[in-house]
Amino acid sequence: MDDRIIDFNDLKNKAKDKDVDKFEQYTYNLYYSVAQGQLSISDFSKAILKYMEENNISQEKLFNIQSKLMERYGLDLNSLESQMKTLGIDLKSIGLNQNLESYENVRKTMSFNEKYKDRISIKNVTTYYIKNDTNSLDIIIDRENILLKSATKIDLKDVELNEFLCSYKKVIDNGRIKITICENANSYEY
Repeated sequence: MDDRIIDFNDLKNKAKDKDVDKFEQYTYNLYYSVAQGQLSISDFSKAILKYMEENNISQEKLFNIQSKLMERYGLDLNSLESQMKTLGIDLKSIGLNQNLESYENVRKTMSFNEKYKDRISIKNVTTYYIKNDTNSLDIIIDRENILLKSATKIDLKDVELNEFLCSYKKVIDNGRIKITICENANSYEY
């Protein structure tokens, strides 16, 4: 590229010290709220997206800010793999080196999340499974919403299933749960 040509995207996405300071203080407050149990991880993620929107920060600039912030605390993403090897951890053998070293993968993921942010909701869910002579199913719990998912027909007379649902119903504030059944579910790779 010609040295006389100015790439405004580089300038726009450059992380300045004041950007890093502001983001550091913001995330510190969020982490404190998470530690106090006042904020869930999904709320934390939503707060970061809101911060980006309010401060007109692109995914790439956020990545640059986070990288500079980590450098402040002595973590250099470029040398992370070699640092982990000195501790006896081979990131390649556990399949993490691709994600840590590949900015492109991070950028694609962040871009996808940004593109569909109005339609994506990040939730904390709990999964419980039952595998007995009557049923083989996953129970996906999102507060009072329960999803029963199985590759076969679900037998609602299952004692273990009913005991679980009755027990869970007792911990819900209003004592009511909404159950959705997804039976004969198929899975496939795309």
